[in-house]
Amino acid sequence: MEKVIAKIKISLQKAAKPCPQKERGWVQKYLGTKRKFLCVKASERDKILRQTAGEIKEMSPKEIVELFDELFLSDTFEFVNFGGKLLVISTKARESIGFSDLEKWLEPTAGWAECDSICQSLFSEKEVLARWNEWQKNIAKFSRNKNIQLRRASLVLQCKPSRGSNDPQLRQLAFETIEKLKGEKEVLITKAVSWLLRSLAVKNGQEVLQYLQENKDSLPKNAYRETMKKITTGKK
Repeated sequence: MEKVIAKIKISLQKAAKPCPQKERGWVQKYLGTKRKFLCVKASERDKILRQTAGEIKEMSPKEIVELFDELFLSDTFEFVNFGGKLLVISTKARESIGFSDLEKWLEPTAGWAECDSICQSLFSEKEVLARWNEWQKNIAKFSRNKNIQLRRASLVLQCKPSRGSNDPQLRQLAFETIEKLKGEKEVLITKAVSWLLRSLAVKNGQEVLQYLQENKDSLPKNAYRETMKKITTGKK
């Protein structure tokens, strides 16, 4: 496992491109990260991902968690981003982690990009429904957390399963989470509320439209505006 971690880190560091400090600073500010930024192109990262995916299959669940501990708790943004992409493409990796692991990795994140790298597009609707009791309990727990990164995660984690299904359990939990968080003013939350509503609208258009009409005055303005655009035009 240590060899795989070292290989990933060395490969990403070798793939780093020259990046002027001014440009690097702008990107870090945009991402909301204070971690080191290596300026690795997505195409280069994806080559390393493909090489690593097969090696995950040979690891035990314990080793997989230790691998992600090294990536997500590192001081380099690309390591965090790489770990998130690896989770997305590896079913075995997702099956090996629990919500306590996600909480541990999300707590020290800063800004939208670090948070989303760990939890964006992670679990499908089938994976969620197979772990429904655990999922429901922990989404509610995250939505009440004092840490804004975990509150954002409670919304972002639900985007992929909400896009893929009109299951009433998924829909109800999504609306419950939005109700808890729609009064917050921080952009980390208002944009995530908008994202989840737009994701819900893919398979639950009528229900989302009714919700918007009933809650127009209490929803973040950007969330209402962006979701109405999604419903009426089909565009983001």
